[in-house]
Amino acid sequence: MTAFCGPDPGALVFTSPQGHPLRRVLFRRRQWQPAVRAAGLEPLTFHELRHTYVSICAAAGLDLYEVSKRAGHSSAAFTADRYRHLYEDADDAYAERLDAVFGAARAADDAAVVRLDGLSG
Repeated sequence: MTAFCGPDPGALVFTSPQGHPLRRVLFRRRQWQPAVRAAGLEPLTFHELRHTYVSICAAAGLDLYEVSKRAGHSSAAFTADRYRHLYEDADDAYAERLDAVFGAARAADDAAVVRLDGLSG
């Protein structure tokens, strides 16, 4: 990591040419827009990366609380409200997972049953 920034935990990874923090307006004009244009992704905004990240996490079925934390949201409730449409199929997925757990538990219980029918006492 020190190849990209200083050893201080608060060191900046991306800086201005003078080593100062990036100013949002200048970053957008000097780096972001030319990169987006070169990649043929106009009119992609920097903030849309956050939405893309959360959408990919939701599609992967990741825990909403963890997604919220990593996205820097104030709470999981905010993430749930903002991205509710991405989690609409979550109930089906949860039901399928619970069925799998209960099915496995039932199979284990059945395998542990020892029948005593026909044994002499």
